Amino acid sequence: MIKVIAPNNRWISGSILVVAIGLTIALALPSNFSGSSDPVVVADAPQELTVANQDVGAADLPIVKVPVAANLGAPGTEEKIQKFKAQAANIAAQEVARLAAEKEKKAAERRALRAKYTVNPARARISVGYGRKGRIWDLGWHTGIDFNGDYGDPVYAARVGKVIFTGWRSAYGRTVEIRHLDGVVTRYAHLSRTRVDVGQEVDVGERIGNIGATGNAFGAHLHFETLVNGKYKNPGIWLWGND
Repeated sequence: MIKVIAPNNRWISGSILVVAIGLTIALALPSNFSGSSDPVVVADAPQELTVANQDVGAADLPIVKVPVAANLGAPGTEEKIQKFKAQAANIAAQEVARLAAEKEKKAAERRALRAKYTVNPARARISVGYGRKGRIWDLGWHTGIDFNGDYGDPVYAARVGKVIFTGWRSAYGRTVEIRHLDGVVTRYAHLSRTRVDVGQEVDVGERIGNIGATGNAFGAHLHFETLVNGKYKNPGIWLWGND
């Protein structure tokens, strides 16, 4: 048996120890270690890495050619809106009718109040009274009252009423006739001009024409008559309550 005797030199012993440590480290390293400093990457799932690196396109969306109206609110909202509009229109119509009825009521009250008033049909003196006899009148007597005014002077409605005639009557010339609320018809004759139309409602004292000399007249004046059921009545009684 051979005995190895370690040399006593300490430098030699140190060198042997370094070599032994190096061999131990070399044996411990993996067999594929190439000595490069670059990290080693192992691709366990190469297919997954390939898919992950591919570009992803946007999803195919439908192309809308016509604007789409948004359906807001609960079901039946449009029907409720239309119903509300109809109700609002109905309320507005009722209010218009109410105001019109109120206006007509006030007008009727005003007419009824003013129907109590009477005015002279002309601001002129009386030249010929009712019933005077004479051959110058067709019936041999005067059927009305004459107001001897100037040509063109205004003629007024004696009471509230409705115009039933405007035009020419042979003996009377240019004439206006008005039916009043009491049924009496007043006639305004020999006018130079009329200022109302048939069917027009006139107020007491409203201007309806102008004094003239048309028809059988010997100068400018207003011939004023009152008729009840087509028969002549004394205008003085209707105007002033006396004969």
